[in-house]
Amino acid sequence: MNAEAAEEARTYFHEQTALTRLQVHELKDGLKLRHWSKRVRHVSDVLKLGFELAVAFIVLVIAAGVAVIIWQATHAGGLVIEPFSVPAPVAEKGLTGQVIANKLLDHLTIMQNTTDSTRAPSSFSNDWTNDIKVQIADTGVSLGEAVRFLNNWLGHQMHLSGELYETASGYALSVRTDNEPSQTFEGKPGDLDSLVTRAAEAVFARAQPYRYAAYLRQESRFPEADATLRGLAEKGPRNEVAWADVGLAFDAVVRGDDAAARSLIAEGATANPNLPNLYAALEYLDCEEGHQEACLRDNRKEAAMLKGGGAREWDPSVVQPSLVGIASSEAFLVGDYRTALADNVFTRGSGGEVFVTSFSGTVSALAHDGAAARGYYAQLQKLGPDPDSLFAPELAMLISVEAGDWKAVAAQVYAASSIVKKLAATNKWINPRLELQNVIMPYLGYARAMQGNFRAADGIFRSLPMDCDHCLLLRAKAEALRRHWNEAARWLSVVAARSPEIPFADTEWGAMLLHKGDYGAAIAKFQEANRKGPRFADPLEMWGEALMLKNRSDLALAKFEEANNYAPNWGRLHLKWGEALMYVGRKNDAKREFEIASHLDLNDTDAAALAAWKGGA
Repeated sequence: MNAEAAEEARTYFHEQTALTRLQVHELKDGLKLRHWSKRVRHVSDVLKLGFELAVAFIVLVIAAGVAVIIWQATHAGGLVIEPFSVPAPVAEKGLTGQVIANKLLDHLTIMQNTTDSTRAPSSFSNDWTNDIKVQIADTGVSLGEAVRFLNNWLGHQMHLSGELYETASGYALSVRTDNEPSQTFEGKPGDLDSLVTRAAEAVFARAQPYRYAAYLRQESRFPEADATLRGLAEKGPRNEVAWADVGLAFDAVVRGDDAAARSLIAEGATANPNLPNLYAALEYLDCEEGHQEACLRDNRKEAAMLKGGGAREWDPSVVQPSLVGIASSEAFLVGDYRTALADNVFTRGSGGEVFVTSFSGTVSALAHDGAAARGYYAQLQKLGPDPDSLFAPELAMLISVEAGDWKAVAAQVYAASSIVKKLAATNKWINPRLELQNVIMPYLGYARAMQGNFRAADGIFRSLPMDCDHCLLLRAKAEALRRHWNEAARWLSVVAARSPEIPFADTEWGAMLLHKGDYGAAIAKFQEANRKGPRFADPLEMWGEALMLKNRSDLALAKFEEANNYAPNWGRLHLKWGEALMYVGRKNDAKREFEIASHLDLNDTDAAALAAWKGGA
């Protein structure tokens, strides 16, 4: 190849190389551009997807919001008080429609919240629990108006409306609920609050008659409560009939019509056999009539129903505390006073703080804790119990029984009797006749026997019903005082036969045999009483005394120690425990028990015995 051709070849090669480099560079630039374009398209796609998701989310939120509003509307309940219609001149005085509506709201809320009832709010046809409000009108079209429209359309709210207007003598207030006819109340210019109260009560009575009756009972307006319940029992829906019958049964008891009470309880059981209140009413009646075994059976039946399907009838927040309270009553009925006191808690429908305090005092007195009983009595006085109630004189009487002050017992029985006579004379529908007859009067008979007036005691006991267990037990104790062993055993056997799960008859029977000097038979009765009431201190303590009299003080110590678990503040228990310790030669331990006894309540006989022991020690 000549030089010229070689040069041309080199030139061509260089040109092709430069072209190739240029093409490579352009290709690289094109690749970069395509990569950037892809990134832009990817970002655009991501943004588009995000926008579409955001739109979808917004749509879902709106749909969910609408669904929630519709769901709430279908479940909307309670009472809505609309602003009242008020003439301009009246509104200018400050009595606007909003003011009247708010006054009604206040009164209805107070009545609703202070009514003491165990009943489940959901069981009322018109339940307003925590849902009474005044409606504030919006101007123009708004979301609030739309929500109210749906609530009215789909829900079951009750609406209260009305008007206030002037009359020649003052004001007239008309109220109406939904399609019900209006009710009008008139009063003088200064009686507006009274007008509003009467209107609120009328609305409450029409919408929730059972709860209104409970409110009336709390206000001691018993005839009105009875009339309301009778109307409900005769004309109300089936789910209201049993509740009305329970209320009427309680009213019948306090009026002294026991047969009517039992008939109403039976009618209520037909209407709704799963209502626990039926057995609460029956327990109250059986306890007041002195039917101890039936009272215990009713108590356990109420608890069983409340643990089962009957719980649906009660406010869920009340069920568990009420079961504790029912357990307290059961413990009381078998002498387990420590548990009865521990479980004595306040629950709605239980009678309030006065009842709880009185019951604690009663339990303390029966557990031989005089100081605690006096403390509860002082607390009861501070609470200001109803002067028409027997709570205070009955507790004072039990304290005097424990102290052996029989003159004071008689005075307190007469005070209770005076209250009952006053109520009968005024025709007031609180008549604690059964409480006086079957609980308090037997103590007067026993007090007379302790004072040596057996003729008066016999007259009192003969006036008491034969089916009252408490009456017969104290009658037997009175017979034992004058060593009428056969008569005492006769009454004790009657009570023991009809109360096979109650320890009191066997305990008193053992006490009678102990007094008679038949220690072996007495111990057998105390064993039986302990089987029925293993946490009842009395048979354990007397069992220990019987063992001491059989010269087995060594065995008595265990009984005294066990009794101390259930009645630690019983003065006589520590006295006898100290005596047993002295007999077995444990002098220092005996001194300890005597010292404890010296700071506790003792009757005159036991106080003298303690002084003798401490003097001899």
